[in-house]
This record gives sequence, C-alpha cells and structure tokens, in this order.
Amino acid sequence: MPRKVEAGKPKEFRKTFKRMLGDFKNQRRAIVFIIILAIGSAILSVVTPSLLRNILDNPFDLFIIDPISSTILMNWSQFATKFGTLLGLYAAAALLAWLSEFAAVSVSARYSYDMRVKIQDKLDRLPLSYFDRVPYGDTLSIGTNDVDNISRNLQSIITQIFSGITLFFGSLAAMLIIDWRIAPVAFASLPLSFVFIILISTFSGKLFSSYRKNLGTLNGQIEETYSGYKIIKLFNKEKDVEAEFDKTNLKMESSDRFSQFLSGLIFPTTFFVNNLAYVGIAVVAGIVSTAGTMISFFIYLNLFTRPLQQIGQIANIIQSVVASGERIYDLLEEPEQDPDKEGAIDNEDCIEGNFDFENVDFSYTPDKPLIEGMNLHVNKGDMVAIVGPTGAGKTTLVNLIMRFYEINSGKISLDNISTLDYTRNCLRGSVGMVLQETWLFKGTIRENLLYGNQDATDEEIIQACKDAHIHHFIETLPGGYNFMLNEDGNNISQGQRQLLTIARAIISKPKIMILDEATSSVDTRTEQLIQDALDKIMQGRTSFVIAHRLSTIKNAKTIIVMKKGHIVETGNHQELLAKGGFYADLYNAQFAGVNPMAKADEGVLES
Repeated sequence: MPRKVEAGKPKEFRKTFKRMLGDFKNQRRAIVFIIILAIGSAILSVVTPSLLRNILDNPFDLFIIDPISSTILMNWSQFATKFGTLLGLYAAAALLAWLSEFAAVSVSARYSYDMRVKIQDKLDRLPLSYFDRVPYGDTLSIGTNDVDNISRNLQSIITQIFSGITLFFGSLAAMLIIDWRIAPVAFASLPLSFVFIILISTFSGKLFSSYRKNLGTLNGQIEETYSGYKIIKLFNKEKDVEAEFDKTNLKMESSDRFSQFLSGLIFPTTFFVNNLAYVGIAVVAGIVSTAGTMISFFIYLNLFTRPLQQIGQIANIIQSVVASGERIYDLLEEPEQDPDKEGAIDNEDCIEGNFDFENVDFSYTPDKPLIEGMNLHVNKGDMVAIVGPTGAGKTTLVNLIMRFYEINSGKISLDNISTLDYTRNCLRGSVGMVLQETWLFKGTIRENLLYGNQDATDEEIIQACKDAHIHHFIETLPGGYNFMLNEDGNNISQGQRQLLTIARAIISKPKIMILDEATSSVDTRTEQLIQDALDKIMQGRTSFVIAHRLSTIKNAKTIIVMKKGHIVETGNHQELLAKGGFYADLYNAQFAGVNPMAKADEGVLES
C-alpha cells in the first residue's frame, strides 16, 4: 500500500526531488527559457534605481538657460530621453516577468497532462488486489490533488527562486558599487530579518502540515458520508456524523488560522526591520552622500529583502510539492499484474467453454487460506450453480476464472489450455457477467447497453431489452433509449438497473456466462420472467451461476456446494436433496425454516 505521506513532509526528499527533475527532461529548453526571462526581469529591476539616482543627483541636466531672455526652461529632449528610458526599463521588466509566468503555466499544464496519463496507464496495469486494499479516495487524491498541487506551485518555484537570487545578489552588488559606506547599514537588517523569517517559517510549516493532514481526513469523511448517506439516515446517525465532521473541521480551522497568522507575520516583521534600515540609510546618506543615492538605496533595500520574505513561503511550497511527488511515485511503483505471455491466444472465436480446475490453491492473504486443492471439470454448455454460505469462496471462484486474481498453485484450463496462455482481453471478452452490483455509467441507456458490444444494431439492442423485460420501461422514459443516466444510474430503480445489465450481457453474445445473484433486486414475478430469459441465453453456453435463492438453480446440470473454500458436494438438485447433506440443510433453511448453521460451525472468510 502506498505510504501515508503528510503533505509538506516528504520522507525521501533528495531521491524524490531528483526524480521529479527527470520528469521535466523533455521540457528542459522551456524551463531554461523561463529562467532566462525571470533573471532578465530581475536584472532590469536592479538597473532602474541606478538610473533614477542619476536623474535625481543631476537635476540641472533637465533644464537649459535661454540666452536671449536668460530664463530657465525645461529641456524636454533630455526629460523624454531619461524618463522614457526609465519607464521603458520598468515596462520591459514587467513584460519579461509576465512572459516567464505565462511560459511556466504551459510547462506546468504539460506536466499535469503527462503525469495523469502515466497514472491512468498505471491504474490499467494494476491488479484488482490493489483496488481491494487501497481506498478509492487515496488513489483519486493522488491523481487529482497531488498532481494539481505540483502543477499550481511549479511556476512560482521556478520564477521566484531564480528572480529572487538575481535580485538579492544584484542589489547587493549595486549598493556596494554606488556607495560602499551606506551599504553596511542596509546589510545590517539582513541577519535580523533572516532570524525572524526562519523562526516564523519553522512554526508555520508544522501548522501547514497539520492543516493538510486534517484536510485529507475531512475529505475522506465527506466522501464516506456522501456514499453512505442512506445508511446514516437509516440508523439516525446524522448527529454523530456532524459531530465527527465538526471535530475534524475545528482542528483544520485551528491549524489553518494559526498557520496563516504566523506566515502573515513575515511581511510586517521584515517591514518593521526595513523601516529601521530606512532610518539608518537616511541618516548616513544625509551625512556622507546625496538625496539620489538615499532614494536608490531605499529601492535597493526593498529589492534586497524581497527574496528573504519569500524564503519561508517557497520552502513550504517545495516541501509540499515534493511530498505530492512522493505519493505519486509510490503509486507508480506499485507492483503490476503480470503481462500476458508472448504469443498468448487472442482470438475469442476459438473458445468453446470447457473448464478444468486441477489442485487449485488460492488465498487473499498468506495467513488465511481459502481455496485449497480444488478439482473441478465443467463441460462446454453446462450450467454450473455455485452455492454455499457467506465466505465459502463462491465469488472468489469467479474471480479466478476471470483472472482478476492469479492462483497460488495448481492450474485452471479453458479448452485444455491454461488460462495463462490466453490474453486477459481474450479471456474476459469471451465472458458475459451479470453481478449483484450493477455497473452503469453516466451516459444514455443506449451507450450503456453498447458497452458490451459496440457493433450491436438497434434491432439487437431492442430484442435484448425485450428478452430482459426492460424494453417497455425504457420506452416510457423521456427520450427512450437516449435517456441520460446519472452516475451509477441512480435516477432509475435498483431493479431496473439490474435488468439493464442483463440486457447488456445478452448484447455482448458471450461464449461463457457468469451470473452472481443476477435477479436479487427484482420482484418474484419479474424474477421468473428474467430467469426464463437467462435460461434462453445460457443455452449452448458454459454458465456459472452463484445463487442464494436455491429455487433459481433447480435446473442446473451440476450444483457445486462450497464450504470454507472446499467443494463438499456436487450433483444435481434431486441428487443433493437425496443425500441429505449440507445442500439439503441450506435448501431446508430457505423453505422449512431450518438453520443449517446449527449443524456446522461456519467461519466467515473473505469471498
């Protein structure tokens, strides 16, 4: 599982930072161009106070004496040249700064795009076990919040670091050149400002980290509350949820308030120190130098201390950005599912549907064995029902058939060929699945139905919906088959969503059918109609049916009874009832009120 990294506190700063630099290798020229623009803007900002000093120290250059009238007149030519040059330099500095910011936005946008593509490609290659053990919110946060955090702050890091360094050393050199006697007065403010900034940044950085941590907790609570709002209302837990939310919200508000308060002290404290330096400069310059020098030193002092004011902010931003990068790289380094074998079969047409399980062992975790030594043979076209108590391994068996998980040992064969010798696309493309959980996406009903077969005709779609007994309902909706479903299809009933997934499975024309309590969300009458439709589409297809309502599997050719990961009984409905074993107990529990758990100690394991 990815390490829990608090934003602002990366565990391997140097390693992650070096790797992040490598991600910008393709944009090296653009970054160099941004740095040149930022440095150029800073250099022009350093040059302008010197020109202003020259104007102020030589004011008579702006005037001329009329030889005829002996009056003093403005020398407009000199005025336009000197002040025009000054304004031009200010404008050029602003333009270069804007261009550097604009170019930095392009670099960060490209980074976001490339990184999200990498994350999406990675998610496509991850095994299902990753999604079982890592909360969806964590993965979504990495692909959105962490990538955005890097993208948003990247431009300020690049431009402010290089422009700040240039301003600091450029102003330092300019003050020494203009008047080395006044420069020490300005430099005297440096240690005091530096001490204030380091102290404030240290404490505010810890509070920023606490804020980010509490923000993540709060987002998780919101996601959990929204997804489970029906359960919360069912058990009247609104007050408890609100109390927990308020508790986390208050922690976040407190850390946010104090962190912002402390970070906000940087400017007024440095401003106070600068004012002391201004007084010192005014006194010394008034004694040993000119008014123009004094004013230029005021400007240089501001340029000189500006990077210091940004140190704390930039340091926190860099820590936060590297921490986000660390979370992204943790995801990108997750173990991937084994690639398909070279030369693996990728032709669904050759699949018939004969299955063999040979001494199959599987467990989700090493310390909790589930399926052990399973042996099973299924002929083409057979309907195999899988029954058993919760945790027996029924759904796990389906997961192994689909290669959602790889077995620990043994062999699963399809048509006498190991399933490992088929590509996953080929294996899964030959299977139609209808599960308890309906898989519907935001889009029209037609788009959701075509998810199983993009080449299906309108006639095939309508016939499949008629077979699934959903056509009439679709016709009553605004737009019919073009009716827009919400996310998860929650603007129609659960039973109607189930019928749509059955129609989608029919449209896909699979070689193998897997039904996991496919009629659990419909009424008894509709269940019988759907069962008839399923019986038709299962004819000639190998079918695995997981059922809790044992009345729906009476016609199965073979019924597999599972218990704690083992097959304990096999046979048809009549044979298993005649044995009077575990299946008979399960059947009687549904129709005669007998509790089979009174006869067997059932452990509940992961299925």
